Amino acid sequence: MKGISLWVWLGLALALGACVPQAVRPQAPQVELLQFNLVSIDPFSGRGEFDVRLRLTNPNGFTLPLLDSTLTAELGGSQFRLTLPALEIPSGASRDTSTRLVVPIVEGTRALASLVGGQSTRFRLLGELRVQLGPAVVPIGPVTLVDRDVRIQFSFQLPIIRLAEIRLEGLAIRLVLEVENPNPIGFTLEGPLRILVGGRSVAESALNLGLGPNGRNRGELRLSLSGLPGVGGVSVDLGLSARIPGILERSVAQVLQGLLR
Repeated sequence: MKGISLWVWLGLALALGACVPQAVRPQAPQVELLQFNLVSIDPFSGRGEFDVRLRLTNPNGFTLPLLDSTLTAELGGSQFRLTLPALEIPSGASRDTSTRLVVPIVEGTRALASLVGGQSTRFRLLGELRVQLGPAVVPIGPVTLVDRDVRIQFSFQLPIIRLAEIRLEGLAIRLVLEVENPNPIGFTLEGPLRILVGGRSVAESALNLGLGPNGRNRGELRLSLSGLPGVGGVSVDLGLSARIPGILERSVAQVLQGLLR
């Protein structure tokens, strides 16, 4: 009887063990980088922004309900935070999602300079995903989701500079410039300018004007005369540069024609 009881208890134990649910260990989704696009670089707010579009495929035999997950985005060797939004992916299916990568200019100068210069830059996305399975939040990872080179489409366009006013005020000239920046990248427009009358320089100064991404600004200067204006056409010779230190420097040399009033 003792031997029979032992076998009965062993069978019951095995049967009960089979009824206990096993811990689910979901596999990480397969991730494809669809787009990496420049939104803006603003040196005055101190950050660059990129749109990141991803396609996630669920390799598991059950729906994968991803929660918001904070990941590490490595760009050009520097690390930043990126939030992957919540997304429910059916078994064997794919879903697309978009997120925003914010790169502080101070920490990301080298990476931003590489991208603005048209170079391929390594982009990695890694960390731990969070999945809601029943009442439990189950981590997946740490895993590397993306590891590839990225480039952005950017071609610098010259700012549009208009001579709004040039007026003689005693022994000085009042100069007003209106400037429009057609680029998604902000910069400081700086450098020397000269006013010429009849081809002769009569006043010189320096311009330092900040322009946000796709922004406009107005610069007003009062230039002391270095000689009496003669007779002839008036021109403003601009030897300017568009600059973000360590990231961007482009020549913006222009000559504007106007009437001295």
